[in-house]
Amino acid sequence: MHIEEEYYINLYVVGKFVRDLHVRCSGGEMVSFKKDPDTISYFELCKIVKKRLGFNTVQLIYFDVPSSRTLQDSLKAVWNDSSTIDMLNY
Repeated sequence: MHIEEEYYINLYVVGKFVRDLHVRCSGGEMVSFKKDPDTISYFELCKIVKKRLGFNTVQLIYFDVPSSRTLQDSLKAVWNDSSTIDMLNY
């Protein structure tokens, strides 16, 4: 029996990053959506940010690495398909 995993991506916009017990985004807006990790690309991620959140351009996208000790180490930039795959592996 093959069990498919569901993946949800949470995008936070306009808030600020805070680290207490975990890194989190404080304030701003969040959009959550289900996406097949085998079909998402960097450009599709940018398109989602533009359409769902109403932005004309996307400058920076970051993801959280949960095991990191500092805020600087836990935020990694997403800038291409390879880094998008890295994001999905966490």
